Amino acid sequence: MSSRWITRFAVVGAIAVSSVLVVAPAQAATKPAQVTGVAKATQDWAGKSVKMTWKAVPKATTYVLKWSTRSDLGSPVYKDSTTVGAWMTKLQPDKTYYVTVAAKTGTTAGAWAKTVTTKLQPNAVANFGTITAKPATNGVTVSIPEVANASDYQVRWSAGPNENRTPDRWTPHFTPWSSAFDPATRTWTLPGSDSDLTSVAYGNPIYVRAMARNTYFNSTFVRKSAQVSAWPTPTKPNASGTPVHLASYNVLCSGCETSGTPGWAKRAPAIAKVINDKAPDVLTVLEASGLSNGAGSEQAYLDLDRRLPNLQLVDTAPMTVSKSHQGNRIYYDPAKYTVLDHGVLAGVKDYEVSPASAAPDTNTPWAKLQAKDGSGTTFYVVAAHYGIPSSAYSTPRKTLLGQNSAQLLTALNRVNTPNAAGKRLPVLLGGDLNDSRYPEDAIDGAQPTLIRGGFYDASASQHRYGTAKTTYNNYQPPSNQADDPNKDGQRIDYILTQGLQGSDEFVNNWNPGTSVIPSDHNMIEAKVRVPVVG
Repeated sequence: MSSRWITRFAVVGAIAVSSVLVVAPAQAATKPAQVTGVAKATQDWAGKSVKMTWKAVPKATTYVLKWSTRSDLGSPVYKDSTTVGAWMTKLQPDKTYYVTVAAKTGTTAGAWAKTVTTKLQPNAVANFGTITAKPATNGVTVSIPEVANASDYQVRWSAGPNENRTPDRWTPHFTPWSSAFDPATRTWTLPGSDSDLTSVAYGNPIYVRAMARNTYFNSTFVRKSAQVSAWPTPTKPNASGTPVHLASYNVLCSGCETSGTPGWAKRAPAIAKVINDKAPDVLTVLEASGLSNGAGSEQAYLDLDRRLPNLQLVDTAPMTVSKSHQGNRIYYDPAKYTVLDHGVLAGVKDYEVSPASAAPDTNTPWAKLQAKDGSGTTFYVVAAHYGIPSSAYSTPRKTLLGQNSAQLLTALNRVNTPNAAGKRLPVLLGGDLNDSRYPEDAIDGAQPTLIRGGFYDASASQHRYGTAKTTYNNYQPPSNQADDPNKDGQRIDYILTQGLQGSDEFVNNWNPGTSVIPSDHNMIEAKVRVPVVG
């Protein structure tokens, strides 16, 4: 063939090739390598979750985690992940799970990894963090942080601070055990009750301790939190009531001082300074008896009257009761109030004397006051001082003091009679009842009996000051008056109100600010609002 034809054929062939579209066959995605290194990374016990991890596979775009409780991986759960690592969720504690992972490039999956096992591993329950207790309506609210490795929570609450005290311990209350797994309950509102003196009117705290356990690790061990306490939310005073500032002070009778302590002549100026500095409208004084300055001198309550320029005695006459209780008296501000009537409650027995048939009445004065501000506010004031019962009685001391309160209620109702609408006038009571909350489990004492009779403890106040210390200082200087470790200083001195609830302020004046210790008791005071009774 000539060279001309060869050239022509080549050109024509090139033209023919150039006019044909050549399509290459599609190339399949590369199958990713098998995943290796599958292992447990961490766990979230409360969330019932375990995180698995593995080695990255080159060119993998996603991974598929698969797990099951069956060794053949039947009925599995799947989870896609765009990263190395994924969480297995909704696991059962201490149960074995079979796990595998596959890598994917696009929609092409590689071989499943070698199956491994894992579990949500139970461990010893950890220590508690900080728990808090806050006031709630007639109770307290307690909150706890998550406790690592807990399976259940429970809360214990009680009227008493020492759960190990025997045999006189308050009956504790418990919440049911509840799951610690998310979403777990970690806040509870715990109610107060009259049966253990924790309803708001008693003015007592509620003591709380939380508990945690892990029944999957140890079915018997219980981890306990620190104990915390709070008072129920106090009742707010009626804003429309007439403000009254009431104080109560056991001033220790003249001649009753212990050896080495100053007598009345030195104590009286300090007593008067405490009272005058706080300037109450009404004052109940206990034990202001005895000769103020030796033989032939006046009674201490008269001497004190001269030292209080803004206050005046309701009654200066000697009482017809035992000499030792002459000093239970009521003072008032004559610029603010008029005395409409006064007297002594009959039938409040002095169990310092036994037997009961021989016990005389104790001096329990009352006064009926009316405000001069034109509001018509009228109320009763009572100064109460119960004697410490003789040890000759077989009846428990607390029970006898509770009987004193029952006697006071009966006598008071004879004086404070209902009006045409069936309403009685409000009552403010200040006094030394010689009775605290203890011993535990005894609820028939002086203050509880009055509370059940319709009184309210003014220490359950909007503002409390000095209540971590006892009201009976035992003639100790302020530097020796330590806070009660349970934040609730025991009180035998009280301000109680009937016909009104709540106080704006309650103060235990544990630091009198004087060089001489005035008395073996602290003066207490409350600011209340007395309603007009129509």
